[in-house]
Amino acid sequence: MHTWMAKFRYAGQGLVHAFISQRSFHVHLPIGLLVLLLAVWLELEPWRWCGLVLCIGMVLSMELMNTAIELLVRVLHPEQDPTIGTALDTAAAAVLVAAIAAATVGLIILLQPLWASL
Repeated sequence: MHTWMAKFRYAGQGLVHAFISQRSFHVHLPIGLLVLLLAVWLELEPWRWCGLVLCIGMVLSMELMNTAIELLVRVLHPEQDPTIGTALDTAAAAVLVAAIAAATVGLIILLQPLWASL
């Protein structure tokens, strides 16, 4: 039991670190919260909630993974290297692709109910 509590504590520490240190996280998290508040206001069906929560979770998870990769690279290979730079760019591109996909799904899910409520 103690090891599970420690795992949750470590994960929480990672989440706090990302929130404090990552500018991108300062963008993605508030946007995700605004989308969820909009979903509450629109009183969305459960299937729409599932899509939104999955997309928000996907983007935040990708951002956390990108942060982890960046931190590891700084420790393991602090000097500049073009191949590592390309790897870091690719990890950042993964976040971008996830964010674009999430925004697209969000529009598909939210536009009709939003239009109907106006």
